[in-house]
Amino acid sequence: MRLILFALVFATSCNTDSQIIINKDEIVPLSIANNFTMTYTDSTITRSYVSGKTHYDFSNTELNYSEFFEDVELIIYDDDKTSIIKSDYAIIYNSLRFIEFNGNVEITTTNEESLTASQLFYDTENEWLFTEEKFQYSDKTNKINANRLDSNRDFTDLVTGNLTGSINVSD
Repeated sequence: MRLILFALVFATSCNTDSQIIINKDEIVPLSIANNFTMTYTDSTITRSYVSGKTHYDFSNTELNYSEFFEDVELIIYDDDKTSIIKSDYAIIYNSLRFIEFNGNVEITTTNEESLTASQLFYDTENEWLFTEEKFQYSDKTNKINANRLDSNRDFTDLVTGNLTGSINVSD
């Protein structure tokens, strides 16, 4: 009888339904920042600022990336101009030196250049911009609407697809 009672108590106490299973593949950010501003410097010279409402740092993962949400703003300082890139969302792949901007992407420069798109990719190492989405670009003399952009960051080597608008061409 004692053996049956022991077996009954043992069997009912080993209920596996209440066990907690931890997903070891769950990606957890290293840090989360709200209403942030980050400064990037090189040899004590400020090169850029990035700010926004929320920042998730996943540099602790193999992919090594950061996500930025709401009112993302990247300001890039060059010797001859300043560029401001705004969007609703951005993701920076740190090891790849690559940024993807999504939602209401807008670039303005102190040289009176502007570009708007729904999505834009930026290769920071080669300073190259591209998208397969529709975009609008304008400067002092040009107004371009097209569905593809492949350009250096200064917009001096710009390739588009299905161009509409006006471009001044030098002979």
